[in-house]
Amino acid sequence: MTPSAGATNRPAEGVAPEPLPGVIDAHSHTWSRELQHDHTAVLQRAWDSGLSHLIEVGCDTRTTLASRDLARREPRVHAVAGLHPHEAKNLAAERAGLQAAIEGGGFVGIGEIGLDFFRDLSPRDEQYESLRWQLELARQHSLPVVIHSRNADEECFAVLKEWAGRVGRYLGPDREIGMMHCYAGDLALAWRYVDLGFLISVPGTVTYANNAQGQEVARLMPLASMLVETDCPYLTPVPHRGRRNEPAYVVHTARFVASLRGCEPAEVARETAANAARLFGFAL
Repeated sequence: MTPSAGATNRPAEGVAPEPLPGVIDAHSHTWSRELQHDHTAVLQRAWDSGLSHLIEVGCDTRTTLASRDLARREPRVHAVAGLHPHEAKNLAAERAGLQAAIEGGGFVGIGEIGLDFFRDLSPRDEQYESLRWQLELARQHSLPVVIHSRNADEECFAVLKEWAGRVGRYLGPDREIGMMHCYAGDLALAWRYVDLGFLISVPGTVTYANNAQGQEVARLMPLASMLVETDCPYLTPVPHRGRRNEPAYVVHTARFVASLRGCEPAEVARETAANAARLFGFAL
């Protein structure tokens, strides 16, 4: 979850995205305050735009439980439990509640967890402690991880390399162990993460004209290693940049990725959806 400067809480105006059947938003926060006043309509627009599933990701105990509550009401929603690096300073207060929630079941992953050295809203040593504790929770509960890494490319990679080296392909030889949410690194680092057993998730920022690095990753990584996401309510893709993001707009991201690759949008939707279902362990 990465707030973007200048975004408003208003829905985008204009025509809804042309539907892209079967696409999956691999990372959303529809529990966010910005999406509450029309939450039912937000979800309906997602399904109308062709989404088959969406992944609802918590950032602390409260939003973790909100994610699970939504998933229990709506079978096309899948919940992820975790403490965001911004909230790592609250680990002592959050630990028991998060652990109890995860032990109660109903989650398909642990996240979003990681390191954020851009905003530094939690001390870095506490970010490391929170990340390492939750990585071990994921292994204990046989769940994949959803990783947030911002301005911490090598530091985050070092932690995950050490962990992956210990746990191996703990979800099985044909299943990844996690995803790099809202990936903002370069192509070389993306390949290093894929070698560790991670999928690379492409956000709406790939549609921004000045994002040459993100576009290179989306163009050259194999579709078998990619996901698409919104990170709503932030990081809204073109043509709605500057407005509130929502799951339906993952269609714009998928279509843009297809244009970069010279393939049909249906292929991007199909392949990235299969990757999401494999990672999080649900059937399409």
